[in-house]
Amino acid sequence: MRRFRNILFTPLDDSPTAVQRVATLAVRNGASVTLLGVLSEPSRLQRALHRSTDFDALREAERAALDDKLQRHVPIEGGVEVATRITTGDTAIAIIQEVLRNGHDLVVVAADDDDDDEDQAVINRLFRKCPCPVWVIRPATTRDFRVMAAINPDPAEAELNHMIVELAASLADQERDQLHLAHGWELYGENMLRHSAFMHTPADEFDALLEEEAIGRLDAVHQVLLDAGLEGHDWNIHVEKGTPAQIVPGLVDEHAITTLVMGTVARTGMSGLLIGNTAERVLDQVRCSVIALKPPGYQTPVKVPGD
Repeated sequence: MRRFRNILFTPLDDSPTAVQRVATLAVRNGASVTLLGVLSEPSRLQRALHRSTDFDALREAERAALDDKLQRHVPIEGGVEVATRITTGDTAIAIIQEVLRNGHDLVVVAADDDDDDEDQAVINRLFRKCPCPVWVIRPATTRDFRVMAAINPDPAEAELNHMIVELAASLADQERDQLHLAHGWELYGENMLRHSAFMHTPADEFDALLEEEAIGRLDAVHQVLLDAGLEGHDWNIHVEKGTPAQIVPGLVDEHAITTLVMGTVARTGMSGLLIGNTAERVLDQVRCSVIALKPPGYQTPVKVPGD
């Protein structure tokens, strides 16, 4: 079971449900929680027109509001260690710097189901550059929680795939959720095989290639689960022809998925690589809660001042 020990929580929107889920996760994992509030940096003109005590008062008011928000939902008897931190600056960068300073292993963001441009920009930057998993919790449209893992069962992504399915299974076990696994695939060279005058492929041979590919993809998905020791879980497996950006959002809607777990693909050890185009297209289309994972060895380009 994947366990998070040091959770950083930033509520972009007021969501008691998200706060409760964070509290429940912390209790079950014996984790500490840091509630982070980020105030926008005042401009030079704003600083010139207002007293410094005004900004101090704003920070104290924000700290009090965050403390109240968390304490209304965190079960004291659960023994959850809670800290509140207020900082100023760009929200996404401040969150990532907090992760780097204090070794947080999960970032949780509470967001609306219809994020405004500012909140979506923060979420996208976290998906791209935060080194630890990012869980964006949106309001659920159903009381039945359903978790979906989206993977590409390529051996080159074995470690990331294991992280995705292990986390999805762990969430489903904790919440007694329905558990789904999705993979969209394409036949390599399909356009050339189907349409090129230089590689005419008879229809029956082409259909046989498609069937062979589908079987191979399904076998590869089962191999991921077998290697992760999770094949015994009650998975609803969806292996369908099409790009992930075509397949995954449709499956999320069809099965009323409440939490999607997927990777943001970047080459191991490379610094500052953006989220993969495929992952970004999927994430732009889904409105459920999302947990996004980086590959092992990912290095964020964000730096902590003074390092």
